[in-house]
Amino acid sequence: MANVNAPFGARLVGSLTGSPISGTIKTYSAPSSYATNMFIGDPVVVTGARSDGYQNVNVATAGATNRITGFIVGFGPTPGIVSLGYGAASTVRYVQVCDNPEALWELQEDAVGGAIAEASIGLNVDLVSGSGSTFTKKSGWMIDSSTVATGATLQMTIRDIVTRVDNDAGGTAYAKFICSINLSTNGLSPLAGI
Repeated sequence: MANVNAPFGARLVGSLTGSPISGTIKTYSAPSSYATNMFIGDPVVVTGARSDGYQNVNVATAGATNRITGFIVGFGPTPGIVSLGYGAASTVRYVQVCDNPEALWELQEDAVGGAIAEASIGLNVDLVSGSGSTFTKKSGWMIDSSTVATGATLQMTIRDIVTRVDNDAGGTAYAKFICSINLSTNGLSPLAGI
């Protein structure tokens, strides 16, 4: 059965150590001056600025050497977000981010460079940005299948293939993989893939 091309960004699925990750969700802020929609599953990066008592984040930049703080897992209590289901551009947003560099994430591949092979487990890969949907409220980010390599400057590490009935294994377009952040802003040194 062919995989469906339905990107959703990143879904939190566990940790490298197997320990609970619920305590690693942190609140960040995106000020009203930031004119980009934000969706659950989008990667974010700290900006160095603060507002409303929180560190500010922007949606991360796709591609080699661009670091990631974590992925959005929810939004704090802001009336506009509760009714919209996403963080609307040019509004104050309190963004809930899992910023634990040991977190594991489920992501779909884009299949642009061909489907990612099962033998790619342990290699690194970049992300590719995609527009989130204000209708489905889902992120459009995926892993960039054309960047699978050993390079330590790639954003994510492929850890496993999602084993589920709705996911045809590696080597099939739009497969879902378990990944961890390789280029984290949170202190771990990036590693070359194996």
